[in-house]
Amino acid sequence: MQINGLVLGKYRIEKLINNGSFASVFRAKEEFTNRTVAIKVLPKSIYPSGRMRYLLTELSAMGRNWGHSNIVSIHTVEPGDDEYVAYIVMEYVDGPSLRQLITATPLRRNLSINIALDISRGLVAAHEQNIIHRDIKPQNILLTADQVAKISDFGVARILEASTDYAGTITGTRRYMAPEQYEGSYDYRADLYSTGLILYEMFMGKFPFRGKTQDEIQVRKQSEEIEFDYKLPEDMRAILQRALHRDVQTRYQTASELYNDLDHIRKKWYADAVRHTMTEQSNPAIQGAMLSEHRKDLRVSAEVAEKIELDISEEQKAKTEKQNELQLEAQVNLHYDKAIQLIGGTQSQHALQEVQQAHRLYLSSVKATKKADWIFRHLSDLMTPPQPPSTAREMIGLIDQLSTDEVAELRTLLNNRFSSRDIADVPSAVGSGPLPTDGGTGSDLTFQPLNPQETAPEYVLRKLHEALQAPHERLAAEIRQSAEEHAQAGKSRRSRAEYKKLGEFYKTSADNFIESENWESGADCYARARLAYTASRRYNRARQCAQEAGTYYAMRADALERELTWADAGRLYALSADNYAHANLWEAANQSLSRTTICYFNVAENARAIGDLSLTYDYCDRILRISKRLKRTTNAEAGARKLLREIENLFTAR
Repeated sequence: MQINGLVLGKYRIEKLINNGSFASVFRAKEEFTNRTVAIKVLPKSIYPSGRMRYLLTELSAMGRNWGHSNIVSIHTVEPGDDEYVAYIVMEYVDGPSLRQLITATPLRRNLSINIALDISRGLVAAHEQNIIHRDIKPQNILLTADQVAKISDFGVARILEASTDYAGTITGTRRYMAPEQYEGSYDYRADLYSTGLILYEMFMGKFPFRGKTQDEIQVRKQSEEIEFDYKLPEDMRAILQRALHRDVQTRYQTASELYNDLDHIRKKWYADAVRHTMTEQSNPAIQGAMLSEHRKDLRVSAEVAEKIELDISEEQKAKTEKQNELQLEAQVNLHYDKAIQLIGGTQSQHALQEVQQAHRLYLSSVKATKKADWIFRHLSDLMTPPQPPSTAREMIGLIDQLSTDEVAELRTLLNNRFSSRDIADVPSAVGSGPLPTDGGTGSDLTFQPLNPQETAPEYVLRKLHEALQAPHERLAAEIRQSAEEHAQAGKSRRSRAEYKKLGEFYKTSADNFIESENWESGADCYARARLAYTASRRYNRARQCAQEAGTYYAMRADALERELTWADAGRLYALSADNYAHANLWEAANQSLSRTTICYFNVAENARAIGDLSLTYDYCDRILRISKRLKRTTNAEAGARKLLREIENLFTAR
């Protein structure tokens, strides 16, 4: 074949694309239509009569899948001449092979999932036509200019008849063969194993089985566990483990199963991108443009994308409403507490004003308005005068006439009946202050400041960086130092920008730790991101990071609790409560504090059992200090008091 030569009077040869063992492929121009095609030329020397069955199988396989978007299509077969058996004229794919792409550069995660879906979709079509490709490998995956993957080279494919379940020959590229393929008895699932090897290479950047020879690789496929990088998402790891399982029955059974799992991941990744975009960008125009780019990058259909976006929008709306409700409840509870404390004193009139303030806050909620009315009604019901007061002023007048004992009784009844909160001592109206946690937990995020200025996040970050232990903290300390230098120079905007940068650094570090299931380190970084974002006045981001920190501290604490590692579990539950409080999630904070007391009580009991009275006393004291923050008495508090009495009795007896 000569470049620029004319074949069969109508195909102008332009370039050699591939020169394989059994055939060569050229790019050519069809003279009559000016269409670019690929021509596979089959030399007679390579295709004696004994190999003609492979040619006929290839032509039949490509014909059955003609027109599929993920399989290279055949246009026609031209008769050969003295030198060649035939010329297969095929669709020309104008991009590189997957092997060339993998070799040139690490693949982006989204591109890898798209290629994986394309390969799986192509195999679904081939397998439905009873075709086993038998040679799925990166060299046989071609990419268009738009990076759509197409399966090529069905030269060793096997078409199973209705009465045949398994192929019976050892054919394919040994490096990409399934374990059972070496034995010569296999089915469609061998293609799925080969696809799993390709997916591993795309996502991990290397081949999963190392060996100096193909025989070594073959042995390791049968016996060796697969290694995964900690950065690989857990859901993708699960797919690779199943696709590459040496047991055929445990492996994916159909290409459709593999495609569906990959598609589920793609939708999940798009949902993650949507959440991030909706959180970070409030401008509708910019948000829409960013979502459009995400759709395009992950090739999510408009219908699917719109449903995901709607679901997440509703999810975030419900989350925002819940947070607003919690903040509102915190404000209202402050007014209620103050009203109850003012009853019967010299400022009874102010008690009514506090109730009215609470009522005004709840005007937008029918359900909440009933709660505001409740205390007003009980103020009236509890006094039981001959004639119920008709106005608020009359009620205040009646309260002023009560004796000291009656006022005390009224206040007690109100406090007992009105238990709208589980957490006492709620911070300011906007919930900006942290929920006090156990000062003895040893937390590196909780300080007992000497003055109010030392509660500033800048101060806490500085204290955290006094002892740098993790490598990533060195860069964090440099960013914080830059922020402080700008602040000292009076460049407040530059300083806030650096703190924002620090928040983003910690958030990225947290995401990486969470992906590797290092929940405690991830939670630590989220908590630090909360501090940095607060210093940069990005309060929404600070609350989001606080919520993430609270969640992952609680998850790690739960795991430690199941391992009976009580002291560490309690410490992390306390940190979880602190961060939940910063996120204004009071119910979650309350639950974490309750779990803290339970864990600490187990520490105290164990210490008492071995006679360590000092440690017992220490943890009982912690429990009682935490319990002051809880509305209801817990079993742990009661148990702690009992242990303390035992210790006191021991010393008294001496």
